[in-house]
Amino acid sequence: MVDEPILRTALEVIHGVNSLLGIGEVKCDKCDKMIRHLDKYCCNTHECPICGATFETIAARDSHFSQEHPGMPPRGTRYCADCSFKAGYLVKVRNKKTGEVFTVMFVSRDEEIIVEDSQ
Repeated sequence: MVDEPILRTALEVIHGVNSLLGIGEVKCDKCDKMIRHLDKYCCNTHECPICGATFETIAARDSHFSQEHPGMPPRGTRYCADCSFKAGYLVKVRNKKTGEVFTVMFVSRDEEIIVEDSQ
């Protein structure tokens, strides 16, 4: 019995949301704000930035773009820092030991989430 070759892209599952730093200038897909060079932003790799379709695998994403948006490079939806906060992808935290405040996707046990008052 001969094993069928397995396409690597068929097995690659899309991981979800990535926290990235801007290279050059790119536009937020939600509010059209420019994300400047080295600004922090998030990219939802499950979501089409053009029509909002969602996918689970890289093969599904690539197929979607080749059929629905030919000529467009396949990618996820980019969120500027403000839109990332609104979507819940980023939070501000304070380091419990040093008091330093910064933006993160994941909170460690040495950090506490800063909840801003809505007054």
